[in-house]
Amino acid sequence: MENPGTPGLRLLSLDGGGIRGLSMLIILRDLMWKLKGVEDLPEVPRPCDYFDLIGGTSTGGLIALMLGRLQMSVEDAVKAYGELSKEVFSDVKSKGHDGRFKASKLEKAIKQIVGGHSASQDPDEGIKDTRENACKIFVCTMNTANMSLPVLFRTYDAPDHPAMDCTIWQAGRATSAAPTFFKRIQIGPSGIEEAFLDGGIGQNNPTATLLREAEVVFPDRHIAVIISLGTGQPHTINIPKPSGLQRLFPLDVVEAIKGIATDCEKEHQSFAHYFNSVPHVYFRFNVERGMQDIQLNRWEKLGDVAANTRQ
Repeated sequence: MENPGTPGLRLLSLDGGGIRGLSMLIILRDLMWKLKGVEDLPEVPRPCDYFDLIGGTSTGGLIALMLGRLQMSVEDAVKAYGELSKEVFSDVKSKGHDGRFKASKLEKAIKQIVGGHSASQDPDEGIKDTRENACKIFVCTMNTANMSLPVLFRTYDAPDHPAMDCTIWQAGRATSAAPTFFKRIQIGPSGIEEAFLDGGIGQNNPTATLLREAEVVFPDRHIAVIISLGTGQPHTINIPKPSGLQRLFPLDVVEAIKGIATDCEKEHQSFAHYFNSVPHVYFRFNVERGMQDIQLNRWEKLGDVAANTRQ
């Protein structure tokens, strides 16, 4: 039962979208700057100090881990994100088997961020956050053995689900293992490892999962605000033709990948309608024009992403 004396929850949802995830950071940087003025704060707040729960998918999952689990400022996250994008996507594999880009480079780049910004400076620091009143973070992934429901890697213990026994970098690698881009990652005890893929297949906009999670983790608190950030409205996402995908993935995965392009805006429209009678709670920020033709791996287009977002 809701306690009217408790403060309202502040929730942040971060879409998937490859290098276009930079757009979400630029939007968030502007929001944090405005918040400083509105609340007369001495400095620009970090998202981890403002939001109670952050959920992300794929590139949004990586950003969620940086902003929440590693408690980075938006400015630091922008810099780290640009460096990671260039490092990971500047070298296409000579053979496209099991992903076009080297997963080892992605792992190395995430570990460098974790080692540079975690409290322990240990690149293998665990995902669970034991700090008191820490902002709670989850990232969406899919278990290849059962693609019907998302698997959440949490920084906290939920009532019926303990935090995944993995490192921060493994969670980041799992949520960003986009089919055709990176190979899946095996996580778990030796001999019984499970394979995980990018959570963008069906959860590219994680707002619905964020709301369900908030109800479970904070059952006595009402929602004050939901900020949903997108990576640009698409006319389509550039992915290989089905025939090419079918050489790499089962048919059900191929069909799921084909649906990613429209998933985010469909989710948004549903929530806009649902919260229509409750103004000033749900907000969606997403670039309407200029991002459609920026492919998810074109790191050299980061400047265009920034320009289109500011415009």
